[in-house]
Amino acid sequence: MSRSRKLDPVIDMARRATEAELGKLGETNALLQQAQNQLDDLLRYRDEYLARFREDDPMLMSARKALELRGFLAQLDQAIQAQQLQVNQSQQLLGRQQQNWQQARNKEQALDALMDRYRADEQQRQLRQEQRENDEHTNARWLRQRRRS
Repeated sequence: MSRSRKLDPVIDMARRATEAELGKLGETNALLQQAQNQLDDLLRYRDEYLARFREDDPMLMSARKALELRGFLAQLDQAIQAQQLQVNQSQQLLGRQQQNWQQARNKEQALDALMDRYRADEQQRQLRQEQRENDEHTNARWLRQRRRS
C-alpha cells in the first residue's frame, strides 16, 4: 500500500474534526448572537421604560411609586449586568472555539500538503519506473537487432 493510501484515513479524520469544530463554532456564534439579542432587548426595554417615565409628570408621582420605580430599575440594571456578563463569556468562548477550528483546519491543510507531496513522489517513482522499463525494452530490442545483423 502506498504512503498516500495509508494517509487517507488520517486525512478523513482530520476533515471530520475540522467539520465538527466548524459546527461547534456555528453553535457558539449562534449562542453569542442570542445572548447579544437578549442584552439589546433589555437595554431597549430600559430605555423605553425610562422614556415613558419621563413623559409623565414626576411631581405627580407618589413616593411609593417612585420607590417601586427605583427598585424596578435596580433589578433591571442587575439583569442587564448579568446579561452583559453572559455576552462577554460567550465572546470568550467564541474566541476559543475559533482557535480550535483554526488549529483543526491548519492540521487538515498540513496533511493535505503532505498527501500532495506523497502523490507527487509516487508519480515521479512511477514515471522513473516506466522510463526504466522503456529503456530496458529499447535496449533488448536493440540487442536483438544487433545479434541478427
